[in-house]
Amino acid sequence: MFQHQHWYARGVSRGVIHSGLLLALLGTACQGMVSSSPTDGGPVGRGGAGAGANGGGPPLGGTGGSSGGGGAAGNAVACVPETDSACTGTEVLAAKRLVRLTFNQIANSVRALLGAPLAEKIATDFELTDATHRWFPPLSNPREGTVITDSPWDIGDRIAQAAAKHVADNFATVTGCSGTTATDACAQTYVRTFAAAAFRRPLTTEEASDVMKVYTDVKGFGGTIPEAAQFGVYAALESPAFLYRTEFGSGATTMGALSPYELASAISYFLTDGPPDPALLDAAAKGALSTEAQVRTHVTRILASDEAKTNLHGAMMGYFAIPALESILIDPGQNPLWNDGLRSSLYHESELFLRDALWKGKVVDLLTSRRSTINETLAPLYGVAWPPADVTLDKDGFGPVELPANRAGMLTQGGFLVARARPMAGSVIGRGLLVNAAFLCNLNPPFPAALTGEIDAATALLANATEKEKAAFRADKTRACAACHPNFDPYGLALENYDTLGQYRSTDDQGRPIDAQVTLPPKLGCASANGAVDLAGKLAAGNAFATCLAKNVLGFALAETTVGAGTTSCATRNVVSRFNAAGEGTFTSLVREIAVSQTLAIRNPGGAQ
Repeated sequence: MFQHQHWYARGVSRGVIHSGLLLALLGTACQGMVSSSPTDGGPVGRGGAGAGANGGGPPLGGTGGSSGGGGAAGNAVACVPETDSACTGTEVLAAKRLVRLTFNQIANSVRALLGAPLAEKIATDFELTDATHRWFPPLSNPREGTVITDSPWDIGDRIAQAAAKHVADNFATVTGCSGTTATDACAQTYVRTFAAAAFRRPLTTEEASDVMKVYTDVKGFGGTIPEAAQFGVYAALESPAFLYRTEFGSGATTMGALSPYELASAISYFLTDGPPDPALLDAAAKGALSTEAQVRTHVTRILASDEAKTNLHGAMMGYFAIPALESILIDPGQNPLWNDGLRSSLYHESELFLRDALWKGKVVDLLTSRRSTINETLAPLYGVAWPPADVTLDKDGFGPVELPANRAGMLTQGGFLVARARPMAGSVIGRGLLVNAAFLCNLNPPFPAALTGEIDAATALLANATEKEKAAFRADKTRACAACHPNFDPYGLALENYDTLGQYRSTDDQGRPIDAQVTLPPKLGCASANGAVDLAGKLAAGNAFATCLAKNVLGFALAETTVGAGTTSCATRNVVSRFNAAGEGTFTSLVREIAVSQTLAIRNPGGAQ
């Protein structure tokens, strides 16, 4: 029995063993380590846009772009429609860099290397989030960060130890080395093959030598063959070549394409949150990712997989802040229908709606579709007779229905509305911020802490005012609020017909008629809209929403919190142009154009060293 496992493990993981794999790789790879840095706006995360409901949370929704100006009745700032500026710059947004794998990506990589049961145990033991609860983009999560520091290192180290121990404990099954084949030669072949799979590319001569040095060191300390294999695997999973993926291309100082293996990893981690599959790696090995047509073939194939659909569906659940439903606080005394059953029903409806819209419908359906899948709990909320005629319910009691004419896509989804409700302070601002960010990619301002006193005084003054009157007060050009609120308040006002729980109403809490007629901000041309359905139609009529969605999915693909100059960047505009030209109008088509774009395939030399 090898008596120095813990000492050697810590030595390898910290680079103490000079001849170990880690030190050799760290000495070269970390010289070029750069983190992806945001270029504008704020992150898109799972908590909501701007100031969070019920006290905040990580920001969510689109980022970047102009905040614009808005119009309102009375002494308000004039609304001047925005016009598209000329596209200047390049499609290449990211510098040559190392991009760290998230914990979820590490677990998915372990799944590909050592099987689903171990990956699922790691996800449970280390409390990793599922696809829906990740941050958007992935590296905006403050728990992880863009580079590996002490805290993520410790988690990654323990994951690597667990995976390596699994190899030793299940040596014959995992390695295929049993009976007369349980030799050093067989085990060493397995370790070399494992390291190449973990690095997502062939090993260099030096790396292969280092792998074998770790193996022979352990044998020299008295370790068994399974223990030597264990620490060879452990060292590979602690290497920067596993924990990071490179985006250097062929030269550090010039604009250039990613190498075939780098491109394979970029595509795969974007689409599936996991490593390249054998077909994609084989294409990289054969130089068959050098043309757009070749890349498109593989992207189309991968997008049809369950892994891609699970990954991207989860990403869009986070994008629209649906997981915020799980922590929303609503007083059942004031809202008698509210309970955990309604909460879970709203959540599941949003899951099903997004699944249908993303994989069976078109991007515009996210805004305009009245088709949804609900259950008996949700039927009264939407005013739908139950059970619906000629509809077969699934095992959970959900069935497809046509919602009333006062519903349109995500904007009027119960889950979307509840996730941004502010039961104690109205929902106009919270919902307006989310529409402004997630649907239009406008930059939401931070809370103006310096105006707290003025805000408190205005709140007391307007305690009995209608939401329309409060918004007009905030839009008055003599007040500090007018610089920001006209940019997003109209969206919240257009949604005022929906109460805290998302039920349609024609009067407010005090029985006064709701006026949902608004003048939309410049991003939508200062057009007039009468309520949420009209607003959804205005959002769907042009490229504003598709452009915003493209920008943020592009940021997700690059693992960035922001992309270029917002929706005006050449990269975003090119994706939307190709998406429109393709004529499919589907979410799959939009993702495909991002995956085959120059933005994903080429890097500039800005950050490389």
